[in-house]
Amino acid sequence: MLRINKLSAFLLLFATIFISSCKQTSQELTIKSLKIEGTEAVDPYLTRDNQQNPVLCWTEKSGADSLYRLKYAVFNPETESFDSTVTIHQSSGTNPSPESMNKVAFKNDGTVIAVFRKKFKNEKNPYAGAIYYSLSADNGKTWTPSQYLHSDTSHTYGRSFFDLTSLPNGEVAAIWLDGRFWKAETGSALFFSKTEKGKGFTTDKCITKSTCECCRTALITDKKGNIHIAYRSIASEKISETQIRDMSYIFSSDNGETFSKPANISDDKWEIKGCPHTGPSLAVSNLGVNALWYTGGASSGIYFASARTPQEGFSLRTLQTVSGRHPQMEALSQSQLALVWEEITPDTTKKQIQKRAHNGMQHGSASSPSDIFIKILNKNKEEKTLKISGKGKSFHHPVITTVKDRLVVAWAEDDKNKKSLNYSLLEL
Repeated sequence: MLRINKLSAFLLLFATIFISSCKQTSQELTIKSLKIEGTEAVDPYLTRDNQQNPVLCWTEKSGADSLYRLKYAVFNPETESFDSTVTIHQSSGTNPSPESMNKVAFKNDGTVIAVFRKKFKNEKNPYAGAIYYSLSADNGKTWTPSQYLHSDTSHTYGRSFFDLTSLPNGEVAAIWLDGRFWKAETGSALFFSKTEKGKGFTTDKCITKSTCECCRTALITDKKGNIHIAYRSIASEKISETQIRDMSYIFSSDNGETFSKPANISDDKWEIKGCPHTGPSLAVSNLGVNALWYTGGASSGIYFASARTPQEGFSLRTLQTVSGRHPQMEALSQSQLALVWEEITPDTTKKQIQKRAHNGMQHGSASSPSDIFIKILNKNKEEKTLKISGKGKSFHHPVITTVKDRLVVAWAEDDKNKKSLNYSLLEL
């Protein structure tokens, strides 16, 4: 792993070139590949443990039985690398999905909660499946038998695209898209549940309906205890044979007992017949609640907007990149935010772009050359932009978190028939 000293970091961040009419910092960094035991590693996700150390989760395919399993590793600040891998064997047979990543969360007492999805076999609905969870009280050495996350356990519907967050009281909350009320015109419903002290998840509840069936959801909490949720909705308005699928936001100020009515983050009016497979990201700074998302509507691209308080509406959107996809965001300080996304390389052919639009947007995978970019916003204004991936490969679905004054960034890599994960530590 490359360590960047102060001088090289200074030179790195202030070397500039122009790409796509945007002023961007360009410097390729040495990246570190995650060591895996299986044949492929996919679907990276970053979170933190109860000691605030970064934790990288991924789904890995075994070379022995070709089954996928959820794995994770905790970042060690002293060695500046991830420690030994923990495998959750209860997740054997899970299904990979870059927009619905398997993941873990931590209670403040150190209890680890692993959440993963499995499809039901031999069902008429090919998307039918369940979300399960398992608990570990000894740092991942042993795990409880898996349990359903949701109260409805019928094998008819699909359930997926979940997210987790730690609550101020030390427990963990979860949201997911649930098909138990599914209708073609209104899609899925968004459900919520949280854990109890010494126990797993309590009874779930529906907090809103008319959600897009296959875009990742975003769930975070802030220092005041508010719960913030973003998701792609299906508007009641329908145009011809298409639907309008824009981003919506709801919040709770009472630890998830009640939630606000949904509000549009932006009236993009993206008309689409199908599922975009690209969800939103949220972060909280001293300027308020911040949202980042992709839209394929008029003037397509990745956009940013913020709201000073949960009760206020979001500001007018600002374009961050035209060619970016699958954005994620993390708060760095009181006024700084880090944005990360994948971006099609400038020399990609029209045919490759069309193929990527189909694979990357409809099925959540990537197949043509793309790079990973990071943009730093200070008081919601661009401070610097940096490319951090290599060349000539498909780098996609980046995730991001912080450790002290540094960024930890991880992303997926497709190189011919090989699927692996990369990560980098960046000093600001």
